[in-house]
Amino acid sequence: MYRLKNIKKQLLTTSTILLSGIALNASATATYNPATNTVDLPVVEVLSSGSSAFFSAQLQLVGNELQLVSANPVAATTGQRNVFDSDTSAVHISSVSVGADSYYAKLKLVPGSDPLRFSIDQLVNNAFQGCPAFAQQGPTANSCILSGTITSNVTLTKNIEWLLEGPVYIGGDKSQSAILAINPGTKIIGQDKAYLWIRRGSKIMAEGTPDNPIVMTGAIGQDAGEWAGLVLAGNAPVNGCNAGVPVCEVPFEAVTTEIYGGNDAADNSGVLKYVQILFAGDAVRQDEELNGLTLNGVGSGTLIDYVQVHAGLDDGVEVFGGTVQMKHLVLTNIRDDSLDWTNGWQGRAQFILIKQALDSGDRGIEADNNEVDNGSSPRAQPILSNMTILGRTGSAVEGVLLRRGTGVNIWNSVVSGGFASCLTIDGPATFAHAGTPGSLSGSLTVQNSYVNCAANFADGEGATFTTSDWFLSQSENVAGDPLLGGYLPAAGSPLTLGGAAVSDAFFTPVDYIGAFKDADSDWTKEWTFPFN
Repeated sequence: MYRLKNIKKQLLTTSTILLSGIALNASATATYNPATNTVDLPVVEVLSSGSSAFFSAQLQLVGNELQLVSANPVAATTGQRNVFDSDTSAVHISSVSVGADSYYAKLKLVPGSDPLRFSIDQLVNNAFQGCPAFAQQGPTANSCILSGTITSNVTLTKNIEWLLEGPVYIGGDKSQSAILAINPGTKIIGQDKAYLWIRRGSKIMAEGTPDNPIVMTGAIGQDAGEWAGLVLAGNAPVNGCNAGVPVCEVPFEAVTTEIYGGNDAADNSGVLKYVQILFAGDAVRQDEELNGLTLNGVGSGTLIDYVQVHAGLDDGVEVFGGTVQMKHLVLTNIRDDSLDWTNGWQGRAQFILIKQALDSGDRGIEADNNEVDNGSSPRAQPILSNMTILGRTGSAVEGVLLRRGTGVNIWNSVVSGGFASCLTIDGPATFAHAGTPGSLSGSLTVQNSYVNCAANFADGEGATFTTSDWFLSQSENVAGDPLLGGYLPAAGSPLTLGGAAVSDAFFTPVDYIGAFKDADSDWTKEWTFPFN
């Protein structure tokens, strides 16, 4: 499947032979001029810091590398194209024709190069070439089966339909560490009760693109709970251990043989970018379902950006401690809670759309510090900004439930729709940790935000102040109509200029409330699975 090793051995003599056969056809996105040894990329989308720009570019073959010769702005476009992702320093060329064959090419930016130069990281035939040694032949054409534990670096490519059977583990627990790379456009199908688990010390490098997202789904692809889900386990701090334990490591509630947590706040479990996780949430044992995406003690070195979880039977994303940071989450049609945290999560998140199905869905956010010991340390203290949380009509639960001693700092967010209450604070430990309106501790805050539900506020057990007083005593909060058109701000919406920048380097500075600036700034387009 991979031609990379053979190509690199004879790159100087082979590159020209390979590239001279390149021709631009209906599906190819690059072409080669043998007279000038140049590669023309008619459209390259450059992704950087949540925005993109489009260029036509030309690369010159120089030795065993490709050097940037020119880059000129062109109009934005959709459909198949080349993509440079500044987060991963990679160029993804979805289709290059070599003779009669079409190849996916991945180029890596050479660090410090000026002018910019790129090495050839992958050249993979887009046609099925058989199953690799780490997989077994599947039951259908072009399919291969993944099962058991994988302890070597492997790559999943889009020319194969990958089937997960049973639990699939990447690496051992802090031993035999491995990297699972997943190329743009790759489809992974989880069978009944199957799940993919990245163990501590290993990484997933799932690098999708806007035009070729990575898809993880069930066998039928129609209903919640067709497979179990994706789990990342890391070495970042968590709570839940007895006082005095030097490094807290805990077993996972659904699969108790698996451990997570540690003392490395900057731990890196890899990359999830432009990824769909669909129809997950199957039970792995009695009454123990997995979430679409489970993050166990995952560290801040992990990159999670542009990830959709759709139609999960359990939670959409559940965070068990750690310091993981996320941007551009789309959590749609989730049957249980869309975003859930516990065990002391101290991460960050920005640009989150939560949209419930018309007929199902529990809370938008369910937030705990620790269920057993509400004061367990480190205490949950995430910072969240630019959330749009939309509840279904007739919901009997809260849009956002803050309980069991959690802390959180919420900025620039809107909760709206049919929730029984938009915001609820619950539990003596949560109230005590917050302080009082007018004299808040700073650990439980919300600013520059809107609420507009069937009832905006509710007070849980142990209340020492009202949730309403808490919300309205803080800066620029409004209980009123945010003027939404679906999930986007409508014309004249107060959300478009009501935000404030968060003083934290992780956050993109904004001046608006909610996940979107306006109706023309819908970052869910093209890469997501359709949602109502």
